[in-house]
Amino acid sequence: MKRKLVVVSVVMLFVAALFTLAAFASDAQMYFSSDKNGQNRVTNIQEGDEIWIVVIDNDENIDCDVRDKMWPDVKIMDYKTGAYIVWGDATNGSDSDDDLYTDGDLGDDYLEETGADTGVFVSKRAFQVGTRESFAAGEPHHFTHVVDTLPLDDFQGGHYQYAVDYGDDWGWTDDRGFWGGSEQLKFHLGALSQPGPPIKPAFGPAVEDLWRMPSALLRFGGDLILLGRFENIDTLIGMYQDPNDATDVAVGMMKIIDVEATISWDMEVYKDANGAATITVVDPDENLNCNEVECVPVFIIVNPGSWNPQDPNLVSPTNFCMLKRTGGVDGTNGDVGCNGDFCPIRWYDIYNSKANFKDVGGVEAGAADGRYYIEYDPTLFATVQTYSAVSFYAWETGVDTGVFQLNLNRLDEDLGFEELFVRDVLVAYYLDPNDF
Repeated sequence: MKRKLVVVSVVMLFVAALFTLAAFASDAQMYFSSDKNGQNRVTNIQEGDEIWIVVIDNDENIDCDVRDKMWPDVKIMDYKTGAYIVWGDATNGSDSDDDLYTDGDLGDDYLEETGADTGVFVSKRAFQVGTRESFAAGEPHHFTHVVDTLPLDDFQGGHYQYAVDYGDDWGWTDDRGFWGGSEQLKFHLGALSQPGPPIKPAFGPAVEDLWRMPSALLRFGGDLILLGRFENIDTLIGMYQDPNDATDVAVGMMKIIDVEATISWDMEVYKDANGAATITVVDPDENLNCNEVECVPVFIIVNPGSWNPQDPNLVSPTNFCMLKRTGGVDGTNGDVGCNGDFCPIRWYDIYNSKANFKDVGGVEAGAADGRYYIEYDPTLFATVQTYSAVSFYAWETGVDTGVFQLNLNRLDEDLGFEELFVRDVLVAYYLDPNDF
């Protein structure tokens, strides 16, 4: 009888142990912070901000006397542009790169507890959400938005493009492709301008030269891949998986803010074309770096839409809408767009029109200054050159202001005119480089 009681007691003790273990199990939480201690939680960020990854997971508080570390699977992705975090072997690209993500390797990315017995873990480093290709003052055409600069150690990808592609029924659909090598945009369905029903490679290239490659390129293996970007109002989604419990997955989200920009002249009427003028753009979104003076593109057209296209095919731009659609004319020979083809202004070439022009037969195409050009009707306008530049760079008034100014010392000369006439209308356009 005593023996049976002992057996029952052991069984009851085992059941109690199971309940005890279940009681200690917990679901993880994930969020993002603007500080290393994980105290300032952020859900809205501006491009250029740095964020720390924070996970609350009491299951990983193994030793209550020390700050525990863990090497979990962590992902952050902008599902619209395809930008995703560089997480894992953090020494990637250096001499110590071992191409392995190893539990316990302090050279890799990991999460560390904020203090002994807190159960709150923060990434060992911050991740910057977007930047510019270059901040060099003498290279305004390289101020293009990119996910990261080489070596890519915060984010990569971000080169998804949404465009027209053929569906299975050969109808028109909006499809998502990515920028591949050899100046091609790749889709998971076939060639875009193939006559008749298009061919359908498994993940083949679009017709060669349909789109041109911008200057922000990364050589990836044997291909040139576009350094992608984040986009205003996009949502970044983070995911964490408990390294000791594959069923415990936490999700966190944050949104890239968007502020509506404004543009204005310093006067409504100028008494003559010999005076100075100032155009002001207010766009806090474009203040990506609080330590750098940055620039944004501004377009100025005189009397837009008041003349007929000057090229033989009547497609050269006479207004801003046509300029965006065609890419203007080559500032060296007047060809429309890139070698007679249309090359619309997009996020990756809005700073640098030369990215829109492909050299043909070893002959360089596109104006070397990276600006966009149009051709005015010579019977109506007194321009200095046959092709006039219509894009300019407005510079930030100081670091961390988000206010940009374009100063014209003399209206006629700076706009490329021998003379401007009474009642000429000067129209300035600003297109947010990261939110068309």
